Amino acid sequence: MTASTAARLEDALRQIAGPGAAPASLIVDYGPVEAPAAQDCGVKAWVERATRSLVFAQAEARSADGVLVAAASAVFRKVSVP
Repeated sequence: MTASTAARLEDALRQIAGPGAAPASLIVDYGPVEAPAAQDCGVKAWVERATRSLVFAQAEARSADGVLVAAASAVFRKVSVP
């Protein structure tokens, strides 16, 4: 279950970072409560800051009642897309 939560967080972070962004770092912190199933969690991602070459992004997975299940932070390198 936690692996699929981490995968959903990573997918959300990759999407928010944009095409041509390669992951440099990804950290997942789990909350005190596990969701009954990863698909029951709502995932939200946002960009904290972006520079010419880096994107700093955050994501959260919350249960249906709003309890934090996991949070993630990532740094992506912007690379050119052919």
